Amino acid sequence: MSEKHWKEPEMPIHRNLDNDMELLRSRLLDMFDLVDEQVAGALNALLEKNDDLAEQVRRRDDEVDALELEVDRQAERILALYQPVASELRFLIVAVKVNTDLERIGDHCKNIAKKTMDIRAHSGALAVTRFDDMGDAARKMLRDVQDAFTNRDRRLAERVMRQDSAVDRIHKENFKALIALGRENPESIESVAHAISVSKAIERISDHAKNVAQSVIFLVEAVDVRHPGVQGE
Repeated sequence: MSEKHWKEPEMPIHRNLDNDMELLRSRLLDMFDLVDEQVAGALNALLEKNDDLAEQVRRRDDEVDALELEVDRQAERILALYQPVASELRFLIVAVKVNTDLERIGDHCKNIAKKTMDIRAHSGALAVTRFDDMGDAARKMLRDVQDAFTNRDRRLAERVMRQDSAVDRIHKENFKALIALGRENPESIESVAHAISVSKAIERISDHAKNVAQSVIFLVEAVDVRHPGVQGE
């Protein structure tokens, strides 16, 4: 009788992989929710001139950083323990990229919160900007792209990408208005500089939301749409 070689059962392995993939997905959705709260908090603190809320946003950035590390470690765990097939590997790549974009959005929220008190020194800096419209548009992009990621909705992801141009236009309007304010009121130049920084931070939030939308399309279609003019080898 020939010797039988023991073989580890496959079902538990697949079940553990499925569980770990679902945990990764769940924690990434938690990251979306936390960052969305940070965006809302930073914008409200700015527009309502709420120093306490601004400080809360700054403190919670540590939570964003901690969750970013947790998501990355979970992706690393899956790569180390299993042999993901193509679709699973694509999800892992997307998860790491999306996680990075969300953490950077969190950084921009912290920076907006830091600027809240500085901008208050000259109320005119807020009066000439469209931070409310710009912030609403950027946050809508973030929430829509979360839905696109959750539902693997390519069409919604494409709409998010198109929405970025509206935020860019408002940023340009803000920049022109703030430069004019600084020229007319030299004493306001410091607040103007901080307000320009805030406008740029909101514009960058929308850029990262657009990046996430591109990652969603890659997840769904296995097509990289970041640089359409560049052909792969």
